[in-house]
Amino acid sequence: MKRLMLYRGDTPTLNFQVYDESGQPMNLLDWQLFFSFKIGSHHVKKECDIYDPLAGKAQVTLSSEDTKEAGYTVCELEGRKEGAVYTFGQVLLCILEDVKDEF
Repeated sequence: MKRLMLYRGDTPTLNFQVYDESGQPMNLLDWQLFFSFKIGSHHVKKECDIYDPLAGKAQVTLSSEDTKEAGYTVCELEGRKEGAVYTFGQVLLCILEDVKDEF
């Protein structure tokens, strides 16, 4: 499983490209994509911006509120279309405590 490492309070933009079973970019027209994770009682579920649907490309930007809790969890990219729900992938998410300058 791949890892995504962030620091608490980071605001990254995450880019995704979704592929079909044959390894070709998936057509995401008429799909909704969501990026979600839960650390403790902090649950984040954000809708992704599908910016190039024919190439299967999407992105999501996390806010400092989204990454406020440090910890380890599995996050997922979920797709929805016409009532069907499909998990496109999962990644181990590591949100680390930020390093403070205390000299």
